[in-house]
Amino acid sequence: METTTSATVVSATASLAAALPDRRSGPLRWLAGFGTSGLLGLAVLLFWLLAALLGPWLLSHGTAATGTSNVFAPISAAHWLGTDYLGRDMLALIIEGARYTIGVALLATVLASGTGITLALLAAASGRWIDAVLSRGLDTLTAIPSKMFALIMVAGFGSSVPMLVVTAGIIYVPGAYRMARSLAVNINALDYVTVAR
Repeated sequence: METTTSATVVSATASLAAALPDRRSGPLRWLAGFGTSGLLGLAVLLFWLLAALLGPWLLSHGTAATGTSNVFAPISAAHWLGTDYLGRDMLALIIEGARYTIGVALLATVLASGTGITLALLAAASGRWIDAVLSRGLDTLTAIPSKMFALIMVAGFGSSVPMLVVTAGIIYVPGAYRMARSLAVNINALDYVTVAR
């Protein structure tokens, strides 16, 4: 008798919970899927994006402001992170550098992901010969140490921000290719794809 009562209560509670609408909707439901570590990573990412976008307008003085009297100054109200050996504000330098760092990383990621996904879809949709050639070619690129590849690119083509973006993009193409190819091959083997052919 007691087990049937508890089973009835459990089933009634489950049906009531299913009938009630979920109060979290829209962005809150989307954020809840990240978990604690994902939310922490999102907060760090948003902080640096805001620092890169809004930082130059929020700083009262630029990075070029130097002074001999403020060399290696400690943390103060005027200089939140102190100054360096030339008397420049360290916070201003970090925020100014974040603009370039985020820009280079974003462009290199888009380049590597776009190229890797395109090659992976081509390899999965084409025959075995093209798949084998692309896979072995990118495995060869993976075998080259990334720092040595970057040094070779700089020695051959010079050092500039576009060259840095292209070099980082080329270095990370094989990783994007492998992930996208494994997903594309799995989807390519599903029944509805086979029937559609």
